[in-house]
Amino acid sequence: MIAPTPFFTEGGASSRILGEVRGLRALGARVRMLTYPSGREWPGIETVRPRRSSRQMGIGFHPIRPLYDLEMLRSLLGWDPVPGERWHAFLHEGAVLGMLQERLRGKRFVLDLQGSLAEELGRTFRFAARGVGGGLTRGFERWLERSAPQVIVSSPGLLALLQSRGHLPKDRVHLIADGVAWEDFSPRSEEESPEVRAWRTRRGLAEEDIVAIYVGGLSPEQGIDDVITEMPRMLKEEPRLRVVLFGRPTQLNRNERYVERIRSLGLEGKVLLLGPLKYEDLPAALRASDIGLTWKRAPPEEANGKIPVYMAAGLPTVALRLPASEYYLGPSGEFGGILAQSPKTAAEAVLRLAREPALRQRLGQEGRRMAEKRFSHRAVAQQILQVYDKLG
Repeated sequence: MIAPTPFFTEGGASSRILGEVRGLRALGARVRMLTYPSGREWPGIETVRPRRSSRQMGIGFHPIRPLYDLEMLRSLLGWDPVPGERWHAFLHEGAVLGMLQERLRGKRFVLDLQGSLAEELGRTFRFAARGVGGGLTRGFERWLERSAPQVIVSSPGLLALLQSRGHLPKDRVHLIADGVAWEDFSPRSEEESPEVRAWRTRRGLAEEDIVAIYVGGLSPEQGIDDVITEMPRMLKEEPRLRVVLFGRPTQLNRNERYVERIRSLGLEGKVLLLGPLKYEDLPAALRASDIGLTWKRAPPEEANGKIPVYMAAGLPTVALRLPASEYYLGPSGEFGGILAQSPKTAAEAVLRLAREPALRQRLGQEGRRMAEKRFSHRAVAQQILQVYDKLG
């Protein structure tokens, strides 16, 4: 696997890669991964990193990324081939490395995409969003996508985008959404009540509080500003409601802005900004919570891997209506949540769930059932192996 990203961090890209690796290993595959120096080791995963002392880089754009990509290329040139191996490249940056190794070794590769490179660059650099710069960026993106013999996309929105462009035959693009290790998660049980109380007490939360949790990057595109803005109204109608935000800001955002916003609205102790959460600590945090939040307002082609995690933990999920959230939760939210058209209606959905414990339980149970049935890592890995077979 070629993964030009910090692996492992708690970001969405790392979580998807980890899920695919775990699923493939469960089916008997050996996986070797070439990735950035930044990130932490994951037990049992054979990881190769370029020789560089720095191991720190946040999620999102970072100016050191091109240097890391060049160092990955150097490492790739020294990679000893294994008979019968398959090459799996992540992100558009991985397409460049996959294409180079294909020309050097004749090994065809699968490209695994999680969004639009042009969209991401356009959010970071104004010149890449419009005019000549935008045209060049979109042309480069399509060239990379055409270079791959087979393409995997992580969301129905991205699948629709690629199909609308018409530069890839339909039989070369495959939707394989983010999976989840549903066996790592479990809904809250009566036996776990002391642990749940202890978890809440350490964070200043009472047993009777209704806890809505968010885990992921902290940015306006993820709906964090909207959650904070709607919180005073939600508290007025349901004083027991609390919101816990676990995550780190992207390179273009800072925590101080959210801290100041929470303070200015008088929400200290009601909205908790608790920093990044390790994957190993995620199950306990979700068991101590009542509602999963993802008010993501990012482009419709982006995936949303936190939804199947909430589902596996038996949490009813409130999400804005986007292709990815409909894919997981169903067109009407029948698979474990409530889909909202706007932050205002999302707040109303949270209030409804806070007041109706029976609804929370019913939606949570349905979400858990669907996570096991459709979105387990093993099920995802079986789909990936079918795409590998198309390489010939």
